[in-house]
Amino acid sequence: MKNTFRREYPLLLAFASVLFYSGGAWADGVAEDPAAANDSGFTVLGNATNVTHWGLGIGAGVAASPYKSGSARFSPIPLISFDNKWVHAFGTTIDLKVARWDDVSFMLRGTYAIGDGYRNSDAPILNGMENRNGTFWYGPALAWETAFGTLSGDYLLGGNRGERAKIDFSKSFDYGHFSFAPHVGLEWLSSKYVNYYYGVRASEAAAGRPEYTGKAAYEMSLGARVGYKFTRQQMAILDFGVAHDTSGVTDSPIVGRKYIPQARLGYIYQFK
Repeated sequence: MKNTFRREYPLLLAFASVLFYSGGAWADGVAEDPAAANDSGFTVLGNATNVTHWGLGIGAGVAASPYKSGSARFSPIPLISFDNKWVHAFGTTIDLKVARWDDVSFMLRGTYAIGDGYRNSDAPILNGMENRNGTFWYGPALAWETAFGTLSGDYLLGGNRGERAKIDFSKSFDYGHFSFAPHVGLEWLSSKYVNYYYGVRASEAAAGRPEYTGKAAYEMSLGARVGYKFTRQQMAILDFGVAHDTSGVTDSPIVGRKYIPQARLGYIYQFK
């Protein structure tokens, strides 16, 4: 997918985790220097010219709450993009570029999940529960660009929030000023993660809310991104889809949905 559109405009290639990373993985392709993209090997040993691209924008996301009788959740998303030979950053995600071999890239990723968790006032079923907060996730990430699309994945750690591993596939199609990219993803959530966000501690058990210890689960997602470029520097992106969790999550007494519809809208201006 090395085309003029991708080199000249910031694409939000990974809506990765719907509010899955809550802004953290919304992007994976702020304009890269073509010479750097073709420089194979470890970044520190490469001879690619260090060209910097950056931009600013604003975005917002909305998703149905997975908790019983919970209201839809709105999340503002800071769209600050930065890309050079060493670093790629977008929103709340930053990648340290370690190496690239032909069409395979290896990065060290850090991302803050600003939309994870809840306040005990978010839904009646959560009254009396302790608040659950988002956290910083970090770990290795890979991306493989092929003629059929881009396959990407990462394995992230979050301290006492556990672990998560994601694999995502997307394919972009360009039609004049428009681009369209269907995407599908599968994410593994460790038992510690599920227990933190969907478990019920003994001290939180109440009538209609028995104690529950979370089990490892999978989250499947399906959606599409639609982009529109107003000018060489300006672009708007709409990303929408649905996520589905397996029984480790949905068996929780505080969970009321198996399918979570979600959408995000963003605008970005590329300065360089």
